Amino acid sequence: MTVTSASRAARTPALAKFIGYVQLGKVRIYHHAYGWILALLLLRLDGRVGSDTAAPLTLTLLMVLATQWSGGAADDLGGFRDGSDARNYAGRPAATVAKKPLLTGVLTEREAVRFGIVMWLVAIAAGLVAVLTLDGTAPLAAVLVMLVGQIASVQYSIGMKLSYLPGGLEATIFYVIGCIGLVPYWLIAGHVTAEALITSALVAVWFLLIVSYGNASDRQGDSEVSRHTMAVLLPPGPFKVFLFLLFATSVTLLTLLFTTTRFDTVLALTVVPVVALHAVQLYYGAAKEEWRKARFIGLSSVDLGCVGLAVAFLLA
Repeated sequence: MTVTSASRAARTPALAKFIGYVQLGKVRIYHHAYGWILALLLLRLDGRVGSDTAAPLTLTLLMVLATQWSGGAADDLGGFRDGSDARNYAGRPAATVAKKPLLTGVLTEREAVRFGIVMWLVAIAAGLVAVLTLDGTAPLAAVLVMLVGQIASVQYSIGMKLSYLPGGLEATIFYVIGCIGLVPYWLIAGHVTAEALITSALVAVWFLLIVSYGNASDRQGDSEVSRHTMAVLLPPGPFKVFLFLLFATSVTLLTLLFTTTRFDTVLALTVVPVVALHAVQLYYGAAKEEWRKARFIGLSSVDLGCVGLAVAFLLA
């Protein structure tokens, strides 16, 4: 008798279900919170962190986390439905496949949809309540940017399938990740500064580097389901040029941050490690084509980069 994924999920213990939801929401990728932390440190420098901003800051953190969890669920649903996850994860170690609870049957499609909707509603509610706690001082433009980001996060692999459009994946990643740092700062400060823009763009570029190297390893599966990532659209040579341009963009933004803002040039020493690690990532990816290793290096580079920026902001 054939055992369906739904029947397997029905017999899954509660703890395994909980772990499945954690995997579905990609909770393990704590790196998404970095943008919010950096926004908090910039607001601290501006003297905007206190009892009067505690509530909106907490609510925007909840918004960031719930947006990530709903977006992760939507992405897995898209990959499960079109078969790209099955193709891309075929032959991988069991511990890696376990990160896809829909593939393993730990969760049903209905459970994933329900989780994604609930988390998305929590994210929307947290963002709007944060705006209300600011007593009308939150700029309308910031609210609109926030809402567009929340919509885009769940339209990445389903609905409008933004990541399937040429350049759509890269644009969506840059926009949504950029919003993590920019929106909380903008809502609470009431304006945008060059420091907030550059910092948000840096974190977005660093995530885009991770995703781009991952897309290179998933090129075949993505191509089969017409997911038009840059890794699929571009021949190998031009794609490597694209990776180099992302690296160069990161270096340029870092240079601007420590030469055109209040931050002393000496503080740029705190981000030397991330530049070096990105160069190593470029070597393993573009030169040796060890795409998965390069992607893994990308996660460590986000750690190094954001910790470096945090130290610079604290010392400023």
